[in-house]
Amino acid sequence: MLTALIAIPCPMDHPFTYLWPFAADVKPGTRVKVPFGNSTRIGLVVSVKEEDLTEEQVADLKLRSALEVLDEDAIWDEDSWKTWTWMANYYCYPIGDALGRLLPPTLRKGEAIPRDNLENLRDFSGAVTYTPGDTSNVVTPSQKKLIELVRSAESGMTRPEMEAAGASGRVIDTLIRTGALLASRQTETALALTEEQQAVFDGIGAQLDRFGAHLIDGVTGSGKTEVYIRLIEKILETDRQVLYLVPEINLTPQTCARLEARFGDDVAVMHSALKESDRLNAWARARNGTSRIVMGTRSALFTPMPRLGMIIIDEEHDSSYKQDSYLHYHARDVAMYLGRQRNVPVVLGSATPCAETLRNVMAGRITRHRMLHRATGTSMPKLRVIDAKSMPHPDGITRMAMTAIKETLERGEQAMVYLPRRGFAHVLFCNECGWASDCPHCSARMTLHRAKGKLICHHCEHTRKAPQVCPNCSAAVVGLGAGTERAEALLVEAFGEDRVVRFDTDSLSTPKLLQAALARVRSNDPLVIIGTQMISKGHDFPNVTLTVVTGTDSALFSAEHRAPERVIQQITQVAGRSGRAKEGRVLVQTSQPFHPVLVQLLAEGYHPTLEGMVQRYEEMCLPPVLHSACITVEDRDGRTLERTLQSVVDEIDHDELLGPFPAPMERKAGFSRFQVIIVTNNRATRHKLALQMRHALKLRAPKLHAVIDIDPQG
Repeated sequence: MLTALIAIPCPMDHPFTYLWPFAADVKPGTRVKVPFGNSTRIGLVVSVKEEDLTEEQVADLKLRSALEVLDEDAIWDEDSWKTWTWMANYYCYPIGDALGRLLPPTLRKGEAIPRDNLENLRDFSGAVTYTPGDTSNVVTPSQKKLIELVRSAESGMTRPEMEAAGASGRVIDTLIRTGALLASRQTETALALTEEQQAVFDGIGAQLDRFGAHLIDGVTGSGKTEVYIRLIEKILETDRQVLYLVPEINLTPQTCARLEARFGDDVAVMHSALKESDRLNAWARARNGTSRIVMGTRSALFTPMPRLGMIIIDEEHDSSYKQDSYLHYHARDVAMYLGRQRNVPVVLGSATPCAETLRNVMAGRITRHRMLHRATGTSMPKLRVIDAKSMPHPDGITRMAMTAIKETLERGEQAMVYLPRRGFAHVLFCNECGWASDCPHCSARMTLHRAKGKLICHHCEHTRKAPQVCPNCSAAVVGLGAGTERAEALLVEAFGEDRVVRFDTDSLSTPKLLQAALARVRSNDPLVIIGTQMISKGHDFPNVTLTVVTGTDSALFSAEHRAPERVIQQITQVAGRSGRAKEGRVLVQTSQPFHPVLVQLLAEGYHPTLEGMVQRYEEMCLPPVLHSACITVEDRDGRTLERTLQSVVDEIDHDELLGPFPAPMERKAGFSRFQVIIVTNNRATRHKLALQMRHALKLRAPKLHAVIDIDPQG
């Protein structure tokens, strides 16, 4: 009698056994419909085997039959499937939930896998130019108006330009579909490689037929992307596929434009901001092998690619590669395991490699390739500290920085201001009675968003109208601290609205808005770019010659031991946006100019500073030297939660199980939160303790919500 183990999306740690009335050669990773409780679910086959079961045993075990096999073949190849099951186990996550989350939403519901549809190809980069074609079917006034607008443009218009002029996406799509607008992509010829680029290309290019972990450790502007492209060309010559990961959605237009200019329709894009139909079409094209390059954020890692030949992880240090909800996987680490399983090279790239990667380089597990000079021949920008202690700057930017920005604009160049806080003010405060805009649901303050007239909690999204006077004593309230909205207001007042563009998730909430903002910057007109971490990585803005870094002081005094590491990464990355085509400079605005981390960074640079931090991690036996896990448990009753956790920790009674402690944010969205920390020099011990905690909590308090974070980043 055949039985099958089926992974079903649910919070159970194990797959479920079903009778298998189908052929025995169904491969793991095939979708199947099964009865589950009083409903049916879509699961994934883990294994099929012959068992010697009697009818009585079947009845005793209450085994039910699988209902339907949905796929002709497994979703993924065998080695990828092994990687996903390893991932669920390593990150201590229920296997059914873990594997189910890897599928596109429509496939989770049991719908058929679509065939790739070349007619649905989209302009993901926003760099495609459109010119008038066959206009015989143009009938509506809005269509005619757009055709005339495009015709008036000497060399055509891009989609962001048409949308900025007021054209709706529906009208544009209709004209493209009917042939009234014809698309043409800019092509890019291969650039001559510098000596450093050539050496890196030769070094990695000689090892593309097998697994190997490589780090391209190159300064900002050293031309890492061109090396990636040359390596991709070499992989495509053997008709294999490439997975290219970037940390954030806002980096996809620029990277996609480069790839499309060299490889055309071979490129498919995968990220959460795309329409589901576009994502599903890209997924199907990759699975069928039609698209040989898949570029996207961390979730693109799970795209089925039957002829995978190389994995590229750009900005490998970036914390965005770590999923911060549900399955807390790290895309870089899972990609390394996938590369080993599929015997393909994994290429990491960064100007600021993280401590884990540096330690792997030192241990010989990763081969480092250095690029110490910029590809354009320009020198790295000079860093200078602005001591802001004695300079009033309620709007986030000192007078000295404003003067430097003014001089930059007068030269026809662009300036960039990095401020890692959204909103207008961090908090509203009453000087009379001490009232502050605390969130009623979180251990946090609500941020003032003046343009919306609202206070918003950035942790639970609770929103309320911003008061004009103190709710307690009716005195005046003031906004303390500056976010990007407040700094933008200062810059607009000083230089005019047409000279300022803001990059944060409030102002650029859709791909359309992002592409329009990038188009403004790439026009090379004099501009001030004010933004959060959206501007700190990956972008190539050749006319930016001044960067102002502010708002990083608080992280220097964080209780989290790796916060200073992220500070030096942020400063180095933001500084790298300046001076790519002509000489640039960087102003670090701080009230702590003599902090040892900043002093060493400015005097010696990023790598010696990071190496000193790694040495301290080793001396103090701190992660990532030791292996850690953080178990966060939440409930509305904080006292009962703490007692329950304490009893579980006491029951397990292990020296490497620490806590419980209140979480850094003790209350969030109305729930009290406590944490138990595991720190050990043995991964197996960490795994055992994490599972013991989860099982004990399920027995004692099954309704408690517990999240296990393996290798926490903060």
